[in-house]
Amino acid sequence: MRIVSVMAHVPYTGIPHAGGQYVLAHLRALRSLGHDITVIAPDWRGNEEGARRLREELDVEVVVCRPHASGRWADWADTQQIRLFPVRPPRRFRRAILRSRPARDAFERADLIEAHWTEMGWVARAARTSRAGVRRVVIAQDVIAQTYERIFDATRRGSAAWLLGLWRNASVGRDEGRLYRSMDAVIVFSEKDARLVRRLGASARATVVLRPPFAGAGEADGSAPPDGPATVVFVGAFFRDVNAQAAEFLLDDIVPRVRAQRPDVRFVLAGAGPTPRMVAEAESDPLLEVTGEVPSLEPSYAKATAVVVPLLMGAGVKFKTVEALMRGIPVVSTAVGGEGLIGEGETGGLVVADDAEGIAEALLRVLADPPAAWRAARSTREWARSVFAPETYPTRLEDALFERGAGR
Repeated sequence: MRIVSVMAHVPYTGIPHAGGQYVLAHLRALRSLGHDITVIAPDWRGNEEGARRLREELDVEVVVCRPHASGRWADWADTQQIRLFPVRPPRRFRRAILRSRPARDAFERADLIEAHWTEMGWVARAARTSRAGVRRVVIAQDVIAQTYERIFDATRRGSAAWLLGLWRNASVGRDEGRLYRSMDAVIVFSEKDARLVRRLGASARATVVLRPPFAGAGEADGSAPPDGPATVVFVGAFFRDVNAQAAEFLLDDIVPRVRAQRPDVRFVLAGAGPTPRMVAEAESDPLLEVTGEVPSLEPSYAKATAVVVPLLMGAGVKFKTVEALMRGIPVVSTAVGGEGLIGEGETGGLVVADDAEGIAEALLRVLADPPAAWRAARSTREWARSVFAPETYPTRLEDALFERGAGR
């Protein structure tokens, strides 16, 4: 089967964000099933280097499309468009792909055109082909409308930001719904997101829940807390605003409450792109570690007594939460961090609280008796390992893409 995969970021081993890691696992699964893959992406944010590495790793064709416009003013125009139309990719990147001869040739040969990240669905939707019956699928890692609804709800009524939020909510709901209705299938990662997609207008038949794979986490023993000092870990790509905001919330409001009763507790913020404030805090606090980008997160998880996910914004299943649960580590999270998991399975190892006091109290309970907390998380670990199993993912993926079953 000839599959064209349109994406914003070309993935590679070690890519420092969860979305890219998922796309890489997705492409590996398709290659393991013998499909012929062509990856198409715009030329931005290191995609040329990512393309080189992906070609070497998976032996796939990668087309990186260079836009005609570039430079500061082009970047400014991209920013303004994204502010007004968050669901659509920047116009210059969309045009670069649709006008590229290699990309057009790939679309013409395709049996299926898939888009990773909702924004790139607009490219898959507009791609021209003379062949009948070509399926078009978008993999929506999260539902953008929910993120902007949350931002709007947190904005002061009557302010300029509130007025912009009114426009963006209308724009996102209209554009996301239009896109989903035009697709043969919309793949999401949770029942909660499936309900949101159907609310935006996608049919029940076209909406497919596909739990993503998590390789490596199943190798962790997860039967008992680690030896060593009590340690709380927060994992994130901190160049993303939602993770940087969560780190600020953790440092300002949660760490002081925990340390007031347990001054010995270590905190680890693990992931690429730490903010200057995070780095400065780590330099002055011997019990705070900020790792920066690392080849693997395993050393951080290996010393975690508990994982905290203090996200205030965002949408979709949080891979960091699943990874911790699959390792059998007790997780304390906001409702945002537990989305797509709460109420959808055995999640006794996931404690949810939305204010700093509640999160701190939940962490202190775990730290007071780690063996008991880890025993309580065992059933969650087994549920997560079965639902997000990498071994069954290729078959589940093929079912979802080609409408051969529920895709779960």
